Amino acid sequence: PPCSSNRNLTAHKAQVANMACQFSEGWSGTPMWQLAQGREAMVRKEREAKEAQAGDVLNVESEAGGFRSVLWVSKMVGDKYEDAKVRGPRRKKRAEAIQDGLDLRSACRDAPKDMKLEAAQKRSVELLFTTWQPQELPRDDYVYQEEVEKPMRQRLARKPRGTGWQRVGDKEFFRHCSAPMAFDPVKGRYLKVDSVTNSYVDCDMPHDPIEYPLVVNTGASLVGQTDEDLNAPDRPRSMLLKELVKTGAAMKTPLFFLDQPAACFALFDGVRGGAAVEWCSKHFHTKLLPQLSASITSWHDPDLRDLFQSILAELDVQLVQQAGCCWEGVSVSIALLLGDRLVVASLGGTHALVIGPNGSWRALDGRHSPVSAEEQKRIKAVGAEIEGEASGCGVVQAPFVHKSLRPREWQIQEETTAEEEVRRVLEASPDVFATLGLSPEDTVDGKAARSSYKKLALKVHPDKAPEELKVRAKEAFDKVEKAAAAVEAFCETDVEATQCLLRVLHGAGSSKASMTRATAVTVLGAEDDVTPEEAGKKGRELREQITKLGMLTDGNYGHPDQAEAVRMIEEAAEAIAEPSALTASKGEGFTALKPVQVTRALGLRDLKLPRKVVSSEAQIDILHLESLGAHHLVLLSSGATCLSDQEVINRVKGFSGQPKAASLLVAADAAARNAALKAKGPQRFGCCIVGVFEVGPGYVEPAAKKAKKEGSDKVRVRHILLKHKDLKQKMDPQAHLKSKGPVTRPLAQAERELMRLKETLTKDVSQFPALARKFSECKSALQPGQMAGDLGWISKGTQDPALEEAVFALEVNGLSDLVTTARGVHIVQRYA
Repeated sequence: PPCSSNRNLTAHKAQVANMACQFSEGWSGTPMWQLAQGREAMVRKEREAKEAQAGDVLNVESEAGGFRSVLWVSKMVGDKYEDAKVRGPRRKKRAEAIQDGLDLRSACRDAPKDMKLEAAQKRSVELLFTTWQPQELPRDDYVYQEEVEKPMRQRLARKPRGTGWQRVGDKEFFRHCSAPMAFDPVKGRYLKVDSVTNSYVDCDMPHDPIEYPLVVNTGASLVGQTDEDLNAPDRPRSMLLKELVKTGAAMKTPLFFLDQPAACFALFDGVRGGAAVEWCSKHFHTKLLPQLSASITSWHDPDLRDLFQSILAELDVQLVQQAGCCWEGVSVSIALLLGDRLVVASLGGTHALVIGPNGSWRALDGRHSPVSAEEQKRIKAVGAEIEGEASGCGVVQAPFVHKSLRPREWQIQEETTAEEEVRRVLEASPDVFATLGLSPEDTVDGKAARSSYKKLALKVHPDKAPEELKVRAKEAFDKVEKAAAAVEAFCETDVEATQCLLRVLHGAGSSKASMTRATAVTVLGAEDDVTPEEAGKKGRELREQITKLGMLTDGNYGHPDQAEAVRMIEEAAEAIAEPSALTASKGEGFTALKPVQVTRALGLRDLKLPRKVVSSEAQIDILHLESLGAHHLVLLSSGATCLSDQEVINRVKGFSGQPKAASLLVAADAAARNAALKAKGPQRFGCCIVGVFEVGPGYVEPAAKKAKKEGSDKVRVRHILLKHKDLKQKMDPQAHLKSKGPVTRPLAQAERELMRLKETLTKDVSQFPALARKFSECKSALQPGQMAGDLGWISKGTQDPALEEAVFALEVNGLSDLVTTARGVHIVQRYA
C-alpha cells in the first residue's frame, strides 16, 4: 500500500542520514580492509612478543662450594608457558660450568622444535662424563648472556622461585600454599608474615630447589638377646624421615625450598641407661625442622655443619638439666640428605660407614672411645683417667673413662710398718700435703715441712728397707723429698696462699665420681645454707689466692696441686648450684655414675660439669653423591661395633640395594656376638640403619618411549608371607596359617625367620615354590607345583603401595627386600 511504501522510504532515508552523520563525525577515511590488516599486525606483534619470552636462558649458579650451569627451556602451549630446567654437573671452576652451559644451549638450539628439551637433557647426561681441557674453557668473566634472552629473563624474574605458589585471583600477587609467604612480581619482593604484627614484611629470596635424579630407600633393624629386649627402656632408637618436606608441612614447618630428595635418618644409643635416649629421640626433630625452616635460602656446606653443631649443643644443654636422665648419656649418628649432598654427624659410640658404587668404602666418624690416642690426651688434660685396655674392636670391648678416683690418706701412724707407709705415700697421697702428713690444724711453713720429711725418711728410706722393698722405697723417698721442697717453696712465696691450698685439698679428701654438697661446703669454707651466687664468689676468691703461688708463662699453674685444687673448687661450686632434684636422681651413694666407654656424648652431667671430660662435639662429614649407581650408608649402634668394618661391609654388599635385609643381618650378627661376650646394658643390642641412594643419569625418557621399550605395566610375581601378632588387620580372608589359633609370633621373629629363607633363596632362587609351599601363610601357597606362592599378573594400583613399589622395582627373576604390609612380612620374586 502507498502509505506503507512511504513509511519504509522515510525510515531508509533516516538511516542513511544517520550513517552519513556518523561518518562525517568519526570516520578517518581508512578503508575497512586496512583496519583489519592493522588488527592482524597488532595480534601478530603481541604473539611475537609472547614467543620471545619462550626459548632458552642460560645461567651459571654457585652451589655447595662449586658451580653449576642451568639452562631454562620454555615453550608455549596455547597461551601459557611451559618452563623446564636442565642442569649441568657440579664443577669446581666457574669456567667449566660456563662451558657446560654453552654446550647445553647449543644442543637445545640445534634440535628440532619439539625435541629441544630432550636434546638438552641428553647432553646433560653426557656432560657427567666430560672432562674439559684448559684450552677448551672460556675465561671466568666470559659474558654468556645474549640479548635475545632478555624478554624471557624478564618474564622469569616475575615468576616466584620454587613450587607451591598460587596466584591470588587475577592480581599480580602470589601466596605460598604451605608457608606464610608471598611474592610481589611487580616489585620483585618476597614477603613473610610477621608473627607479632601478622602483616607482611620483606624476607630473603627462597632457594629454587633442585630435583636430583636420586632414589632413596632405607631400612632399620633392632635385635636384642630376647624378643622382650625390643621393648626394654634402654634399647637404641632409630628415626627415619624419608620425606622431610611432607613431614615439615604436617608440623606447620615449611621446607619447600629444600633440594630434593630431602630425608633424615638418626640412631640414638644409650650410655648408662635409656631415659636420655628416649628424651633425645623425641626432641631431635623438634630442633631440626624449625632450624631448617628458619633459612629459606640455599644451605651451603659450612651452614650445614653449623646447623648440626647447633642442634647437638642445644640438646646437650637441655639434657644435662633433665632430672630424670641428666646423669645418662646418648651416642648419636645422624644422616641428612639434601639433593645429592649427604651430611653425616657422629657422636660417641655409634659408627657410620659409606660404601660407593664401585665397592670402595670409608668410615665417617672419629671413633669417640678411649682407644683413640688423641682422645686419651684430651681426657687426661682435664684430670680424668682411663682404666683398662681394648680387648677387641668397637665400644663393647673399649677401656673405661672416669674422673680421677684417688684415695687421700694424710695421717702418719706411728705403728705402721715401712711397707704400709711406702704404700700410703705412693698410692694414697695425691698431693704434697698428704704426702707429708700435714693438715689445716698444723702450722704450715718450711720448718713443718722439713720436720715431716725427717720423720718419714726414717720409715721409707731405701737404705732401711728390706731388699724386696728397696725399689718402691726409693720411689717413696724421692716423692717425700720433692713434696718437702714444694711446700717450702710455697711458703716462701706466700704462707697464706699455701694454707688456702692445703684447706681446699684437705677438704676435698678422696676424689669421687661426684662431689656431695657437704664436701663442697667444706672445700669452699662456706656456711651450710650458702647460695650458688655466694659459692661462685667464694670460689673466685680461693682461685685468686692459689694463683699467688705461681703461674707458668703458658697460663698453666706452676704446680699440679694448684690445678687439682682449682678443679675441686669448680666441682664444689657446681655441687652447690646443682638442683636438689638432680642430686636425688643420682641414686644412693652415686652408684649410678658408672664409668663410660665413650669420650663424646650428649648428657652425662657429672662428666660435663664443671669440666668437659666427655665432649659433645660431633664429627661431621659432607659427601656429594655424584657417581652413578647405588651408594650405601650404614649407621651402627655401639653394640653393633663389635663387628669389624669389613664384616659389616661384606654383609651389606651381600644384600646390595636391599636395606631392610642388610640391616637385619648386621643387627642379628652383632647381637649374637654380644651375647657371646656377655655384654650388658645398651651394648647388648645390635641396631643398624642402612640407607641406599641410587644415583641416576638425570635424563628421563619420555613416557611413550619408556613404555614401548619396557612393554606392559603388568608383572607376574610370587611371594612368601609370614604373619605376626602386631598386625592391625586381624582378619585376612587370604590367610593360610600353619597352626590353629591366633598368631603369637612377634614382628621381630617373623623378620628373622623370613631373613633365613631369603639367605637360602639368594643362593638358589629356584627353591622359591618349595619354600613358599612349606612356609608361606597365604592361600597362594596351596597352588600346585611351580605355582606355589603365585599372585598372578599384577597391575599398578591394585596392591598395597609398599608391595607394589617393591614389585615394580624388580628385574625379571629378581628377589625383593623384606616388605612389610598390612598383611604381614613378604619376600617377593618377579618371574615375568
